[in-house]
Amino acid sequence: MGQDQLFKAILEALLRDFLEMFFPDEAARLDFGTLRFLGKEVFANVPEGEVREADVVARLETLDGQPEVVLVHVEVQAEHRSDFARRMFEYYAVLRLHYRLPVFPVVLFLRGGPHGRLAEYREDLFGQELLAFRYHSVALARLSAEEYVGTSPLGAALSALMRSAKGGDRAGLMASMLERVAASGVSEALKYLLVNVIKTYFVLSDEDHERYRRLLKRKEFRAVQEVELTWADRLMEKGREEGLERGLERGLERGLERGREEGREAGVIEGKRKTLLRQLSAKFGAIPEGVRARAEAMTESELDSVLDRILTATALSELELDE
Repeated sequence: MGQDQLFKAILEALLRDFLEMFFPDEAARLDFGTLRFLGKEVFANVPEGEVREADVVARLETLDGQPEVVLVHVEVQAEHRSDFARRMFEYYAVLRLHYRLPVFPVVLFLRGGPHGRLAEYREDLFGQELLAFRYHSVALARLSAEEYVGTSPLGAALSALMRSAKGGDRAGLMASMLERVAASGVSEALKYLLVNVIKTYFVLSDEDHERYRRLLKRKEFRAVQEVELTWADRLMEKGREEGLERGLERGLERGLERGREEGREAGVIEGKRKTLLRQLSAKFGAIPEGVRARAEAMTESELDSVLDRILTATALSELELDE
């Protein structure tokens, strides 16, 4: 699951929590009992050009007076881009024209982003303002992890992308994030996604990681130990299953008996390869073709080496995969 799919799945499961956390006044005016997510076909009528799909679009009724139907559009953006404001306007225009309903537009910046909660797209002609479109912005990197970690399971996961206090206890902060998720009543599948965000985006130094390991030995963090093990097991198991299937297919072409043995062996390696590519995509976004080709050619020992280093890497270049 790539970065976009990961956050889209989380937001669709916890949209109410997201809005109540960052837009409490607006959330209080929405009837979440009427919540319905809209399909991707919304953007099938975009004019010629790049095909786009909005990340999360939901239809709800309001609670105030006579119920009114509105749309909530949340777009997940890895980092700020110069053309992004125009893109948000284009999403808004298509949704507004297609459904003829008011739209509450929000962008969730995973890195960077503006300091304020409102962003703007403007168009001028002959020195006159023709258009001023405003949309809401949540820039996680501008927020305090310590402030949000205890608010909810979603807050705990998103705090992994927020700034932490300089000189603060990062090991204890990670334990708190995972503890909040572990103690929540969300489904096991959703817990896995939330833990995936924390483990992917909250990077510990070697010293902090060792302290974190010592913290986990305490009785009060037993639930965190269990959720850590579950996350690691599911990640490796998924990689093994995908790799084993591919390995068996190759092995069967060379003979059934020999193929089983070779398939199992190739499956383990392919599982590690899939795990590496999945973690690279989740942590650094789109994977360059050169890096993907290098990963496909790696031996098992080389894969193990990169998997050991990816958790502490802050940039793709540190992994030396483009050589």
